[in-house]
Amino acid sequence: MAVEQSESVNARKTRWHQSTLSNLLDGCSWQYFLTYVMEMDQGKKPHAAIGTAYHAAVELHERSRMDAQSTTLERMEEHAIEELTNAIGKDDPILDELVVNLRAALGNWYEYHRPKVLDWEPIAIEPEFTLPLVDGARPIGGYIDAIYRNTDGVIFVVDHKTAKNFDRWRDGDGHRTQAAMYATALVLSPDFPEITELPEMVYMVSRTSTSTRSNFEKGRIVNVQPTLEDVRLLGDRIRAAEAAIVNEDYKTKTDWPLCSPKWCPFYQGCQVDGSLSGTPALVRLRVRQQSDMSPSTTVSGTQGSGQSQYQVTPNNTEEV
Repeated sequence: MAVEQSESVNARKTRWHQSTLSNLLDGCSWQYFLTYVMEMDQGKKPHAAIGTAYHAAVELHERSRMDAQSTTLERMEEHAIEELTNAIGKDDPILDELVVNLRAALGNWYEYHRPKVLDWEPIAIEPEFTLPLVDGARPIGGYIDAIYRNTDGVIFVVDHKTAKNFDRWRDGDGHRTQAAMYATALVLSPDFPEITELPEMVYMVSRTSTSTRSNFEKGRIVNVQPTLEDVRLLGDRIRAAEAAIVNEDYKTKTDWPLCSPKWCPFYQGCQVDGSLSGTPALVRLRVRQQSDMSPSTTVSGTQGSGQSQYQVTPNNTEEV
């Protein structure tokens, strides 16, 4: 089963994952503050749920293969749609739209990526890691989609991605941090003593759409071989992130591609009504004052095109 969003968010409060580092250092550090410091409930994230459901279906396929069982595309779709429906609710107005995208991504994976995967021996599917890398900083951690061995006996890491298009996947630029993190974790992990050098990361990207155009790409593979320099830069990023937290250097980034009602659950309060804007001290004060008025306080926001509520409890207002 794929990791539930609540588990994922809770884990990322205590360890560095590639996405949290990117959110804090490259994306909107204010969103990081609201999510991981103020611990505000993000509510439903329908579009992000596609990726979670997609991963659950691919994981089902590969775990079944390790048990010498085959999995049809229909079974993968059934499993993924169930995961998606459970995540956002059967009455969500955009469920049908998301199911179309999900089916497209899985169909593209099955046709484009599956033949390649079948040539590889699965070593581990969704192994978890939590390992120290920088003294005085929280450890790195997360879940690796898969570890494989090819016909030449070479062990490498695979990460499955969904994408509307391949604009971010022209090459490995921008994806070296995750590759370095996963590769370092495997070298340091006692669970894989046979891995003594930084393994290659293979990103397998599937489109969330279909087309009859002859030049339409269903999927793309991007290979990244991390180096020791990448590991050093990863350490520098962790130190920069720790310093940002200590100094409370949180800022909104409105030119960030994910700064929109579609992708940010705090957009309404941050960019529209101002209830979640200001300084960290001001937001803490505002939440504390509201919490003093009632046992449980809600701050209005939007998720996609509908209204949602973000629960804030008094116990969550003091974390630094």
